[in-house]
Amino acid sequence: MQSAAPFTDTLSDISPPEDQRQAAVLTREAFTHTFRQAAAEPPAEKAADILTRCQSWIVSAPTPEAAALRRAMLLVGLDQWGLAFSQAFGIVAIPLLTQLIGDLRTQTDAVEDARLLQQLEQLDTQEGNAIDFKINLRRDIHMALWHAMAGSADPESAQPILQTLGSLLLTLDTRMPTLGWRLVADTLAHIQIRLLDSELPPLAQRGTQQLLDALRQALPAEHYKTIQAHATSTLLDWQRARRAH
Repeated sequence: MQSAAPFTDTLSDISPPEDQRQAAVLTREAFTHTFRQAAAEPPAEKAADILTRCQSWIVSAPTPEAAALRRAMLLVGLDQWGLAFSQAFGIVAIPLLTQLIGDLRTQTDAVEDARLLQQLEQLDTQEGNAIDFKINLRRDIHMALWHAMAGSADPESAQPILQTLGSLLLTLDTRMPTLGWRLVADTLAHIQIRLLDSELPPLAQRGTQQLLDALRQALPAEHYKTIQAHATSTLLDWQRARRAH
């Protein structure tokens, strides 16, 4: 699923879809980098390399407004990655991630900061703004949690991750009443694609069924059917494309 029409992305003129997708990719890589460094023995002291990459991408934007939006997307994305993994794994703090977010947030002058605040507000208040970024960001977070659940040592250790994933999907559906259900369906479709396309441990199938059961119980019946129908349509499109190749 590359878009979620009908919607209006008022930010697409300054950040086209390919730029938004790049923001999601860089956010994922930056979080992964800091998360792994934080788990290293001994822990790394700073995340200078990834900060340099982020700053270089920001300043390469064609306009000041585009640069502010790039910074805003990175900040929003890193914050959401951090919250998701902290909840799933019971982590109180990820210092290197906090440092990276702080550096990205404070390395602006007054004019740049005003632009940044405006773009942060635009991202938060209008569902369709930077929708390609939101789709890819959420998909990456959800799938990372799903893979972590599937790779858990046992069902007990998988439960907190599974509960976090379910909570994120339900919150997304609530906070984005127009487009959120499409992002939930996108995640469910990609989970089913992974189950069909990969050799995965039995826990992956059991955990997925628990996730679907929890969503079915939490959501109105017709709404859940709509989400599942959309997910199934995406899965069928993937299967047809695969057969064509």
